Order: sequence, then structure tokens, then C-alpha cells
Amino acid sequence: MSTAIFTYRRTDRFVKNTYTKKDSSGNPLIKDGKPVTAVAHGLVGELWVHGLQFETIERMDGYMHMKGGQTYHNSAIYWHDKYKSFVINPALGKEQEKTKGNILMHPGSQPSHLQGCVAVGFFNANGKLEGSKYCFDVLREQAGGAGVSKDQFVTLTLVVEGNMPALSACKSWVYSA
Repeated sequence: MSTAIFTYRRTDRFVKNTYTKKDSSGNPLIKDGKPVTAVAHGLVGELWVHGLQFETIERMDGYMHMKGGQTYHNSAIYWHDKYKSFVINPALGKEQEKTKGNILMHPGSQPSHLQGCVAVGFFNANGKLEGSKYCFDVLREQAGGAGVSKDQFVTLTLVVEGNMPALSACKSWVYSA
């Protein structure tokens, strides 16, 4: 069986959300009796496989990211207990893994849910992704995992088109039905 090719395309659009910052224990940071907030920005993109299009958010704000114009062979989709969902792990190569850490495509709905990772789903009118876990079920099937045990990896090839642009080079995403 041939390996499925997933194509991830970056755009020049972004979404953002305000979130409460947390300490290393996961507790909200408080200053002068009020929660400390920050704004997270996410680059909007598309993930294509076998003619199916999914929408994506990739964290900006100086976080790690995949190199554009690259083909990541031997990437995998597998079950991840933390997310209670399938995730895609790009095979970044030994050198990038050492310096960049681990980048995943995983469920999420807004930029603050990501730290260099990419969330997959479909945008609602408020700029949040919906149906993320369902999308990963479909992606797993499209990668050839329909008849494969949930605990087994399914190999795929991930093609990344476009570089991560600066926020100043992007326009705000606008919903269009």
C-alpha cells in the first residue's frame, strides 16, 4: 500500500484569542487581584488529503514551527492519550528534533491551545475550530488506518507549503459562509 500524502498550506491570514496566563502548576497568574491575560495569534492554513480540505491554526508569536517547502516522509498518525484523539507527528529529522522539540498536529480550537503545534478542524463564525477530534478520525482513515488497530502508527507523508510569515505581513481572518 502506498503512503498517503497530506499537504499543509499556510496562508497570510491569522486568528487571535485572549487567554489567562498560567504558572508552571497550571494555576491562573494573578496581578493586583486580577488575572493576567495575553493575546495568542494563529496562522490560518489548510490541510489537504485525497481531495478533502480541513482548516488549520498554527501558533505564531515566535513559537517553533515546521520549515516551509519541506516534505516530511515517515510522518505518522497515532492515538495520543493526552488528547484522547489521533494526532499527526511530522518526521522532522534528528537535527530539528534536537533543537525544535516535538511538533504535533492535534485537536484544538484556538491559538492559545498550541505551542508550535497545528490544530485541525473547521472554523465557526467566531474564528474557533470545531470538530477537531472528528477530523483526526477522518484523517486516520484517509492515511490508511481504517482497518488498523487504534494503538498502531499509520505512516504518511506530510508536505508543508509556505513559510511562517511575520504577523505584520498577515491580515486578520474573516468568516465567509
